[in-house]
Amino acid sequence: MTAEICVFPLMCRIGKIRAVAVNLIGSRSEKLAKAYRHQISAGLISHMEKNGVPQHEQGERLFEFWQAVHTEIAKRIEGAA
Repeated sequence: MTAEICVFPLMCRIGKIRAVAVNLIGSRSEKLAKAYRHQISAGLISHMEKNGVPQHEQGERLFEFWQAVHTEIAKRIEGAA
């Protein structure tokens, strides 16, 4: 008998999504924003690897997370207008 771990979906980590969106909006340059995005992605991939998420699923989950971040950014920018 094998067990499968169901990791909390990244796109449902609302607090993390909001924090990343705020930090990206406040970035002083595109270079800093790119480095921050890389840092966040690397941390999320490491977290998924430690929790046994198969490598073939990691890309999709990461994509969903960044989609949620971009949606949050759009909401914040529209709300500020």
